[in-house]
Amino acid sequence: MALLIWPSLILTAGYGYMVTFVPRQPGWQPAYALALLLGGFWGVHLILRVTRHGGDQFLLPLAASLTALGLTFLFRLDPGLAYRQIIWTILGLLVLIVVATGFRDYQRLEQYPYLFLSLGLFFLFITVLAGTRIGGAKSWLTLGSFRMQPVEAVKVLMVMYLAGYLSDKRELLVQGAGRISWGPLLVAVAMAVLLLVLQRDLGSALILLVTFLAMLYLATGKLRFCVAGGALFSLGAVLAYLAFPYLRARIAVWINPWADYTGAGYQVVQALISLGSGGIFGTGLGLGYSQVIPAVATDFIFATMGEEMGLMGSLGVILFYLLFALRGFRAALRAPEEQGMLLAGGLTVLCTFQALVIMAGVSKLLPLTGVTLPFVSYGGSSLVISYLLLALLLNVSAAGREAKP
Repeated sequence: MALLIWPSLILTAGYGYMVTFVPRQPGWQPAYALALLLGGFWGVHLILRVTRHGGDQFLLPLAASLTALGLTFLFRLDPGLAYRQIIWTILGLLVLIVVATGFRDYQRLEQYPYLFLSLGLFFLFITVLAGTRIGGAKSWLTLGSFRMQPVEAVKVLMVMYLAGYLSDKRELLVQGAGRISWGPLLVAVAMAVLLLVLQRDLGSALILLVTFLAMLYLATGKLRFCVAGGALFSLGAVLAYLAFPYLRARIAVWINPWADYTGAGYQVVQALISLGSGGIFGTGLGLGYSQVIPAVATDFIFATMGEEMGLMGSLGVILFYLLFALRGFRAALRAPEEQGMLLAGGLTVLCTFQALVIMAGVSKLLPLTGVTLPFVSYGGSSLVISYLLLALLLNVSAAGREAKP
């Protein structure tokens, strides 16, 4: 319970900044927004305690702290988006409660791996056919004024499929008799990656493929499978580089964004300037200039955090994700059976590797991808699915604690 004090302090400090420097939005009261969020986080904690859930008590405070940081900077960048993010946060917490209490027996869910695969491929196929192109990627579905990004749910669905399939076929995959079992697995992953490439969502394709290789290693313990998968990925990346002009342009921007710093390289250049301007301890909240970066509230919010909190603040955000990974892998190691181990391990890799990809893209360590920073960036689809992922991790950790003598 004491760990929830940290996100509460972050939200309170953000409230102080908001009422002092941010113009009040019509129809909204900052105090009500603060009370709603604090009540949401503490309410979830109390519900889990009352229902004797037994999940890892570090996971919720870590996710809450990241969300609180994200909201603080969203209020600084765009109060309108921040108010909407509050609604998405409450919805995400409701999803967490429903999944954590109503679907606590995750083994029953894992009995239907092909259902998760079918849903995932269906969402990807519909997005390819009827999706809306935003920021270069055709990864959005628009229904009137409502817009969602199905790929966020697809990544979790694919992890659930892989956990069920790999745990069921593990012995066959390891032994020579498993050659027949490789076919459906490789076809499923290849179709998902291909549909993501057709959407030009290369970041999600990379995240899904790395998650698959990590889960394959967890299931079989055979490093050669991962090496072979990495070699195939490298070959596919070279072929994609030769086939798609937009990919060549993105790589060129990554190598030298200054060659077109007023055009294609503008976002990366401004992000590097923001990160460099922050120094060790940052410029202070509200004293940066990262608002000039396009899509700063979604893809580049880490640049704002780096500028206004400095290197120390950036390392603090990274530490939050490392701690989240530590607790997630701990839940995987203590899972009572292989399905839980694969599910928790896959979800942990999915979340933390996505965070690595976007933070590395903003700082030019990797080519820039249009994925969100989990629990932090603005985006309803990403935030709700992140809390769904958190609920599944809590369920696996609870099962491990109950199975412990």
